[in-house]
Amino acid sequence: MLTFFAFIFAIGLLVFIHEFGHYWVARRCGVGVLTFSIGFGKPIYQWQRGQTTWQIAAIPLGGFVKMVGEADEPVAAELRQCAFNTQHPAKKMAIAFAGPFINLLFAALVYAGLFAYGVVSLKPIVGSVVAESVAAKAGLRSGDMITAVNAEQVSNWEQVQMGLFAAAGQPELSIEAKTKEGSLRHFTLDLDRISAAEFDQKILARLGLSPFAVTNQIAYVQANSPAERAGIKVGDWLVAINHEEMKTWSEFQTVIAQLPASVVPITVRRGQDLVQLSVTPDVVEHNGQKIGRIGVSPSNDERLYQAMQQTIRLSPVDAVLAGIAKTYDLSILTVKMFGKMLVGALSPKQISGPIGIADFAGQSAAMGWVSYLNALALISLSLGVLNLMPIPILDGGHLMYHGYELVTGRTIPEWLALSLQKVGITLLLLLMALALFNDANRFLFGLG
Repeated sequence: MLTFFAFIFAIGLLVFIHEFGHYWVARRCGVGVLTFSIGFGKPIYQWQRGQTTWQIAAIPLGGFVKMVGEADEPVAAELRQCAFNTQHPAKKMAIAFAGPFINLLFAALVYAGLFAYGVVSLKPIVGSVVAESVAAKAGLRSGDMITAVNAEQVSNWEQVQMGLFAAAGQPELSIEAKTKEGSLRHFTLDLDRISAAEFDQKILARLGLSPFAVTNQIAYVQANSPAERAGIKVGDWLVAINHEEMKTWSEFQTVIAQLPASVVPITVRRGQDLVQLSVTPDVVEHNGQKIGRIGVSPSNDERLYQAMQQTIRLSPVDAVLAGIAKTYDLSILTVKMFGKMLVGALSPKQISGPIGIADFAGQSAAMGWVSYLNALALISLSLGVLNLMPIPILDGGHLMYHGYELVTGRTIPEWLALSLQKVGITLLLLLMALALFNDANRFLFGLG
């Protein structure tokens, strides 16, 4: 139920501000507005204010503003002055741009408000590195603080992840980090074995990186795993492996990975007792190599996790500047992501439909109002960027038409406009079908 209401509120609010941008600028330009609709389909509630019918419709997945003379239909002589199709192309462009712009402005203001309130983020300190992973082979170690990704400075894990997404399709990734000893080192991560489909929200884990420092205590034992068969229990502390004292979880992972299908003696502390056990790791394929796994996970070191948290609280002016900067950075990243999908560097599986957006909104709402506001800002930003794409029937397509009129003094030929409109509708239908297919795979069949 929370997911439903969080989704309806998010979509309703963001569609309203988008359409209100078009409406407000249209009225400022002297254009009459006949209908302002939140949702599509049959109206379920209407009211009249002046010339405009305001309505809420049955399908809450968008909205529209219908202006006088918008579709080049005949306009009565007394209405020609307020008809959209009689306006200067610069005014038409302003009206088309206003919707996406107010979505981006909303995102910037939300981010600014959060920066002024105080944003909690994690310092980009490597908590743990998985043995034999891409990060481990590059030389990164627990305790290293990442300072730059592909020469772009970073100050938190969110920025690190943005840098990783921007690197999709590249053969390697450059990371600069300050080691625990205080020296600045450069690391090169091999991305050749990371497929386009693997550049998703789990990319840090796929590279073997985690912001969470872990202890040697067992937090999870997989059912029917080698660990369960060996008698390892949740709460056990790993003390030694292969008759060697074990200081870190990474050491344990390394030994297990190097000994697939071998009998490995281990010592665990259970309460006050030391217990001797033997485990035979399963053989699994990982990045083209056969390694050992036993089916256990460690507990996080909460003390170190708390120490990694930082609160950024800015003055009003600095908060506004930071909000604008974050909106700009995320907008550029969104455009790059679309571009990488077109060339195959990123998988189109990353595109979410209404179910995915609802799940994102619901999870964010459950985590608190700060997370929910972050989600609203990100969805609003994505809506703004998507609508600025030069695709016919989107605002970006209208900007393209009106820009042509501004430069040439002529409107685009009707036959060409109709043909482009068909192309735009086809592209949007394909995009919607892909998004719904991804949602079905992810949430109904568990394949995403």
